Amino acid sequence: MAALDYLDFDLEVEASGTPGSYQVSVLSSPRGEASGQMTFPFNPDALENVILKLGRTRSGVRALGSPTQQVAKQFGSTLYDALFAGEVGTCFRRSLDEADAQGKGLRIRLRLNRAPQLADVPWEYLYPSSLRQFLVLSTKTPVVRYLEQPRAVPPLTVTPPLQVLVVVCSPTNLATLDVDAEVARIGHALAGLEQSGQVRVTVLPHASLADLRGTLRRLPVHVLHFIGHGGFDDHSGDGMLAFEDDHRLAHLVSGSALATIIHDQDKLRLVLLNACEGARQSPADPFGGVAQSLVAQGVPAVVAMQFEITDEAATVFSAEFYSAIADGYPIDAALAEARVAVFSDDNDVEWGTPVLYLRASDGRIFDVANQGTPSNAPHPSDQPVAASESAGARVIPVVVPPWPSGPGDGWGGGAEMGSPPAGPPPAVAPTTQLPPRDRPPSGGTPAGGPPVESPPSGPKWAIIAAVAAVLAVAVFFGWPYLFPGGVPRVTESPTPTVPVSPTPTVPTPSPTATRRTTSPLPPLRAVPPLKALRGSVTIDGRTDDWQWQLVSYANNQIAGKSDAKGDIYLMWDDEALYLLALVTDPGHYPPDASQPTQIYKGDSVLMELGPDKSRLEADDLARPTDAFYMFGLPASPGTATQRAILGPDGKRASFEIPKDASTLTAAIALTPTGYVLEAKIPWRTTGLNGIKAGVVLAGNVSVSERGPKGFGNLGVRSTNPQRVLNVRARPAYWQALELQP
Repeated sequence: MAALDYLDFDLEVEASGTPGSYQVSVLSSPRGEASGQMTFPFNPDALENVILKLGRTRSGVRALGSPTQQVAKQFGSTLYDALFAGEVGTCFRRSLDEADAQGKGLRIRLRLNRAPQLADVPWEYLYPSSLRQFLVLSTKTPVVRYLEQPRAVPPLTVTPPLQVLVVVCSPTNLATLDVDAEVARIGHALAGLEQSGQVRVTVLPHASLADLRGTLRRLPVHVLHFIGHGGFDDHSGDGMLAFEDDHRLAHLVSGSALATIIHDQDKLRLVLLNACEGARQSPADPFGGVAQSLVAQGVPAVVAMQFEITDEAATVFSAEFYSAIADGYPIDAALAEARVAVFSDDNDVEWGTPVLYLRASDGRIFDVANQGTPSNAPHPSDQPVAASESAGARVIPVVVPPWPSGPGDGWGGGAEMGSPPAGPPPAVAPTTQLPPRDRPPSGGTPAGGPPVESPPSGPKWAIIAAVAAVLAVAVFFGWPYLFPGGVPRVTESPTPTVPVSPTPTVPTPSPTATRRTTSPLPPLRAVPPLKALRGSVTIDGRTDDWQWQLVSYANNQIAGKSDAKGDIYLMWDDEALYLLALVTDPGHYPPDASQPTQIYKGDSVLMELGPDKSRLEADDLARPTDAFYMFGLPASPGTATQRAILGPDGKRASFEIPKDASTLTAAIALTPTGYVLEAKIPWRTTGLNGIKAGVVLAGNVSVSERGPKGFGNLGVRSTNPQRVLNVRARPAYWQALELQP
């Protein structure tokens, strides 16, 4: 879709002398001016209640038409009716007609400088009942928080690549953040743009304020993306961001101080704040928040989050938003595109989480030239490569997403594995880094986790080329959040398990493992690990004994076209690995009970599990202790959960050999929206010995969906964004599985 031109609808809200009463003025529009009075329709308690409901999407139903979306509609409709009453509403409707007649969009520029007490209202949910459409979910009617400044903001001509600096802060004395997953998600989202030379991403881990200043001196940054803690100081009326000091402790920096530091960065046009309360401001000062301070000091546009945003929504948002920016869209049009993309991903209300603060009059902060530079072009810095990630900023390499799957209906051997296209795999650009930081490195593992094989990349992008081209899809990964409650109770008799051996060792792969290199393989990429918490549970259909820390989200489409997704939880003790999957699946279609080795062709959950993969290469084949543990819906009500184990065949190139599954214990409870699986995999069954805290294994979890007719597999979604069919017997492509204390 081509970017729209916009007409402006400037709407100012000004507090009056009467509490709860406001003057509303249309300062300019395609159909002239207008004015009216607004009585704000929510008292403080009612507004807080709505904000709490809209901000708790992590634990809510994420389907369209959910109760949360109904709250958003009711709130947005009431707010719209109050704001666009009388002449103001008439002027708005006529302006919409005029914009349509000119083939343009209508940009709603909301000015709240004179009513700062309304700044924390989620205006992004404005919902005209007559249009039956949230305004921000149409690229024709973006809503922006407009902060007018004396100096004009001309667009900056940018020849690709667009330089994106990701600033990562996770002080050790604040709550731990999964910054690795966040950085990986951005890399995934922008992999396609990096491949085409439109975007280049630089990551600044463990960032201090001095690190940021030094990097801005050495690198022409167009977009700054902050990941870390944020807050609001009610006493000073200023927003705060938590950078790191020399000891990796929190160094709180006010929005006004940060704005002063970046004031002279003329090439910096956009700041994206992924920090709590980044969009909050003082009820007495319209420029008191972090985002507002940055705009006041010259940044043309700031996107901040008014609520916490889930991994899936953030991934879709980043991919579409940065893509539209690189395509030359005005910032508000790009944001509208990103909101629609989040909504289209069956997301009920999170499209309203981002807030855009704008001072560019026409929303255009970049003029992007059409030509791109090669993806492996040298970095502007010609300094030596830094020794480690923690020593300085690094540039995420260009990584081509996996080969597409071939024909077939799922996870079986032979033709079902699919065949990659002819020709060698595309080249992978080398990793480059900026010079080491001035301050000495402190202890700890970089970015809060173990070293990874290669920098991360690649979400839900389609890269299509002609002739000897590659069609590839890489999908996104999630970060932890809490599940709020239990599920319907279904009890299934557990099967006894054999105690684990007290002093075994974990098998390690042989450096000379059998390989098959006749088919080209996609490049190995670093993907976020799975993590299992230590603790014991009983497999009885009750979930109240689980520790509700989400491990991952099985939403990466790796085969077919499945609508089934799953929240994945893992725990472990000396006896077994425990799996809990909360699956959203539109139908309940069990596997064929007469084909126990093909459980994956029905509604099922599959755990791939094996030893540590860190010494494996891409073309190493499956090892004897690698296996698929499959759990399917009961064949009929009242019968047992279907279970099976598949080991590698004689050539170790597929998983087709059935193993004794009698030691597996599982229970499934059906729900109106899917099902809940609870399963136990004894260590003795796996052959993985020496189990203790800190051990790293290899594994993936996938959700498989069957259609209503026959036993054909509709598709599979995995926790692993690089898990495609032709690497099913290549454990090097699996995720790491960390056994945590």
